[in-house]
Amino acid sequence: MKELDRRSPTILNAAWDELLFWDGRAETLEEQALCPVSAKDEMNLSIRELLKRISNIPGYAPLFQRAYPSVPIEIAIARAIATFERTVISSQAPFDKWVAGDETAISPAAKNGFDLFNGKARCAQCHSGWNFTDNGFHDVGLRGQDRGRGANLALESMQFAFKTPTLRNADLRSPYTHDGSELTLQSVIAFYDRGGDVKRPSLDPAIVPLHLTPREMNDLEAFLKMLTSIDKPVDIPVLPR
Repeated sequence: MKELDRRSPTILNAAWDELLFWDGRAETLEEQALCPVSAKDEMNLSIRELLKRISNIPGYAPLFQRAYPSVPIEIAIARAIATFERTVISSQAPFDKWVAGDETAISPAAKNGFDLFNGKARCAQCHSGWNFTDNGFHDVGLRGQDRGRGANLALESMQFAFKTPTLRNADLRSPYTHDGSELTLQSVIAFYDRGGDVKRPSLDPAIVPLHLTPREMNDLEAFLKMLTSIDKPVDIPVLPR
C-alpha cells in the first residue's frame, strides 16, 4: 500500500471539532465530507455526477452494502469519509512526555516558550486545552475581504473571524492561516507579534503588539515544534476500479 506523505493533514483531530471549515459552516464531519467534492475550487464535481461515477464501479456495491446496509449511497459516502477522518489523530508528542514528568523531553528554550505561550505571547487565550484550540472563531487581523464566520453569523465579533486551528503537528502543516498567507512558523509568530495587519471593529481584543524579543520568538517556535508527534502513516488501500 502507498503511504501518504508525512505532512500533517488539516483534518488532524477533527473528531473533536464542534464546527467544521474555517468559517464553521458545517456542523458535522458527515456534512463536511462532501463539500469539497462540489466546491468549484476543489473537485468541482456535482453530487449527482459523483453518485453516477461511484455507482458505475461494480466493486463498490458490496463494500457499501457490507458497511452501510440499506443506506442511500450519498449518505454512505459521507459516513465512510467521516469515519476515516475520525481516525486521523495525533499521538504523544515530546510536550506530552514533559507534562508526564520527563524533564529531558523538551529543551530549556521550549520550556521558556511554553511560559511565553501562556503569558506574554497570549497564545493560550485561544489555543487552549490538550488540542490547543478553543474551537472558537476570531478576527486576528489578516488582510482580505473574506468575512469568514461573519458570512454565516451576523455578529460584529464574527466578521472576518476564522476557526482556531489545533497547534498539534503545526510545524508539518505549512502554509498557515485560513488563506495560507504565512509560510513558516517564524512568520506566523512575527504576524502576531506585530498585532496583526488590519485593525477592524471585529478584531479580537487578544490581538495586540506583543513586543517579543528575537530570543523569545525563537523559544516560542521551539515550544511549538514540541507539539509534533510521530504518527502512524496513513495507508492508501487498493480501491475498486
